[in-house]
Amino acid sequence: MSRRGYFLEQGWYLDHAAGASMSPGQDMLLRSHLEVSVPARAHAVSMARIGGAMLESVEDKGELAFDADDIFALDEAFDAARTPPEPAAAIPAAAVDRPECLPAVLCDFIDREGIKLRWEFLGPGLRKAMLWHGESDERLWLLRARPGVAIPRHGHRGTELTLVLQGSFLDGDQRYVRGDVEEADPGVEHDIQIGEGEECICLALTQGKLRFDDPLLRALQVFTGL
Repeated sequence: MSRRGYFLEQGWYLDHAAGASMSPGQDMLLRSHLEVSVPARAHAVSMARIGGAMLESVEDKGELAFDADDIFALDEAFDAARTPPEPAAAIPAAAVDRPECLPAVLCDFIDREGIKLRWEFLGPGLRKAMLWHGESDERLWLLRARPGVAIPRHGHRGTELTLVLQGSFLDGDQRYVRGDVEEADPGVEHDIQIGEGEECICLALTQGKLRFDDPLLRALQVFTGL
């Protein structure tokens, strides 16, 4: 299914609070999300406090001072805290290869790994730049899309996480803007409409290649790598 929300699942924030091990791609997507989303940062702090309280409760009393319902109730407060940000300034056509909207943590990663952004053709009005390729065919990459472009209907062989860094896109009746994350599970099929007004730039973490119904698009995957 496609997660109907603007944030990652609770487990991501709990793992972050606990210092759990993540792949470089997972770590970079999460840290980028926390940098550009104020509600996400506030939620991560809450998760850290809850984790600390749980440990203290178990150590002092041998039991938790609150139950699962208390934790699940945070979802409603978390969603209510979301306030759509002001649109980012559009990037001129002659902009440098590295868009200004990239989070500082992502820029540091690009510099540290010596990555040169190569914006390659992905489709009409679409460009992508690969950043990292890990185990289980996990890939971290950037997407640039012209305003109003439609991304053809496609499915997934693994999980797809898409963080908006600039602009917006629509999936059905749900609009995603800077700081929002859409999560699509394996088997999901959807078509994406890029918002009008400014270029949309996203950071995506995908596992496995996309599934296209169109034979031409399937043939192009040999060149796009996605």
